[in-house]
Amino acid sequence: MTLKNLLFEGKLTDITIENGKITAIAPASADTVGEDCGGKTVIPGLVDIHTHGCAGYDTMDAHFEEMSSFLAKNGTTSFLPTTMTMDYDSIRRVTEASRDVTGAQILGFHMEGPYIAMKYKGAQNEKFIKDPDLEEFKSLPDMKMVTIAPELAGSIDFIKNCGAVVSIGHTAADYQECIDAIDAGAMCLTHTFNAMSPIHHRNPGPIGAACEKNIYVQAITDGLHLHPAIVKLLYKTFGVERMVIISDSMRATGLGDGTYEFGGQDIIVKDSVARTLDGAIAGSTSTLWTCVKRAASFGIPFEDAVRMATRTPADLIHMPNKGRIEVGADADLLLLDEHLEIEKVIIAGEYVHSETCERHKKYLADKEKAIEISKIFHTKGEFVGFETINQGNINVTYRLDFRQEDGSLKQYILQKVNTYVFKNPVEIMQNIGKVTSHLRNKVRRFNKPALHFYKTIYGENYYIEDDSTFWRMENYIDAVGFDTCDSLDILRNAGAAFGEFQNQLSDFDAETLYTTIPDFHNTPKRIETFFEAVKADECGRAASVQKEIAFIREYAGLASELTKMQERGEVPLRVTHNDTKINNVLFHRVTGAPQIVVDLDTVMPGLAMHDFGDAVRFAANTAREDEPDLSKVSLDLEKYRAFAEGFIGKTADALTANEINTMALGAITITIELGVRFLTDYLTGDKYFKIDYADHNLVRARCQLRLAEDMLEKREEMEKITSEVVAGV
Repeated sequence: MTLKNLLFEGKLTDITIENGKITAIAPASADTVGEDCGGKTVIPGLVDIHTHGCAGYDTMDAHFEEMSSFLAKNGTTSFLPTTMTMDYDSIRRVTEASRDVTGAQILGFHMEGPYIAMKYKGAQNEKFIKDPDLEEFKSLPDMKMVTIAPELAGSIDFIKNCGAVVSIGHTAADYQECIDAIDAGAMCLTHTFNAMSPIHHRNPGPIGAACEKNIYVQAITDGLHLHPAIVKLLYKTFGVERMVIISDSMRATGLGDGTYEFGGQDIIVKDSVARTLDGAIAGSTSTLWTCVKRAASFGIPFEDAVRMATRTPADLIHMPNKGRIEVGADADLLLLDEHLEIEKVIIAGEYVHSETCERHKKYLADKEKAIEISKIFHTKGEFVGFETINQGNINVTYRLDFRQEDGSLKQYILQKVNTYVFKNPVEIMQNIGKVTSHLRNKVRRFNKPALHFYKTIYGENYYIEDDSTFWRMENYIDAVGFDTCDSLDILRNAGAAFGEFQNQLSDFDAETLYTTIPDFHNTPKRIETFFEAVKADECGRAASVQKEIAFIREYAGLASELTKMQERGEVPLRVTHNDTKINNVLFHRVTGAPQIVVDLDTVMPGLAMHDFGDAVRFAANTAREDEPDLSKVSLDLEKYRAFAEGFIGKTADALTANEINTMALGAITITIELGVRFLTDYLTGDKYFKIDYADHNLVRARCQLRLAEDMLEKREEMEKITSEVVAGV
């Protein structure tokens, strides 16, 4: 894309953009082919390193799409969502929230508190104020900036080692304490003059130290926080390379007067001024663009005001591709009309049109649907926001947040069930209802979370919309999951989780459950279907897989043995999970202890060995499930042992000798079975499993069959490990 006839630094200019970057800047030419901008002024997109919220949303809500969209429409093309003084988990939620937004880009986070002084807390919640905690801070991902009071215990060590840009603020520190902090690495003052010791001719304080060391200073130039004369004083003292204009905006920005929540406290906005109940100013209700224009109205040259809200803040947070118009920089641009008002916004080389942006429209539609459906279920509190959880390939999953009367957040999981895959969703929910009810009675005494599916106003644990769309809602469990894991301790804990699941359901009559996927682990039938596909050869692919066909034919009897043992009554049917991948276990965030087994859609009668085997097949493979290089594929016996220790350690007293003795066979069986399923789908035209390329199912099948081959070679060792684990229980 080429934009021609732009007024840049007083000259008509043509700017070329490719792949979101500025690739050429040249004097305007009549020969340039591109979009004629008719002499519009172009400036860099604004960079706001200190904003708490806008458009009714707050950083602490941890929902950024609508903030991002509002900021973009008002000229801010990138920003640091700024947290409040809150508890650790609330701040952690912010840093873990989705940043996949359609408007202003999120560059990281600014943590304002809780490492601040009580005397100058301002609108911060004193309940959570504390001394700096380096380990805690470093556990929070992508913190680009942190505001700290340097007089607090441990602050100097924190400043030296935190790895973020340190800004001095909300502080009662004297001049020397601030000098020491700057010498240790502090680079900035947070909203200068506000919430800090004032400058005095015998005690210069933070502002005097900033002058002495010529560090950066943030300034809220909304006309309320600082008198225009003070804004000009900062400008003349620190200049465009050290003064940073910030908005310090809060959720009322863009809205009207009223009562708003801010950092767990009520804030009253009257005549566009936000104050706490005790009268302290609580952030601003101005956008960064408004602050730029007001700074210009105070007598600061417009181009300098722009610089202090673009390049200078970008330089402070070490983002050299932001806030500037030069070759190689990100193409974040504002096009201004003849009155120097924003006419068009470009982010990463694309025009921002939130009203027509399909992703943003879908977000708004999904939000309205989430609100609508949540009203059918028994939720509590006021809807705050939602986030799409991109985990799993079958159901559509949202996390919904509701604010409670005490200011806390209660979270729910709302799912739209894929009824193409799950043909009998009502039966699935009846199975889940029985199993979760049984489990809740067992886990309460262990002080562990339990799954709970909420009833609707109609009394069911599901809702069918328009006789077709199937919805359900469950409690959100704040824990961590892993898609893959090399930690033997985590694998052992995963085994313990699935073993505990099996053990807690050992006294449950499996035959009271529906078999929601008939013949799911009926290996003989899977193999029979496979050979029918070989015979039909509808895609002409059988000739290329003769080696695989021979392997399956050779081991068909062995792979069918567990099903035949069940038919002979030698092993019992139990309640089984049937999808025992490690990502279906949630772990405690700190200790790593297993908390709960989730995703119960495939819970039905089955064999314990199948659950054990499927977990081993996935977790103890030295390669991914679709690894094309078969030399990388093998069974890791250490991982096998770790999972077995966890699983059998929890089930040894509940399972029969035949079940325990065939655990290794369970792993071999399931691995062959899945290889058979992949190969059947390949032979019949890739109709069941989603593929990413033409031979994907063939690659998957070969990977599984190679793993099964390695398991067969190691079967004796696997059985020995099982015996050793049982003996040690």
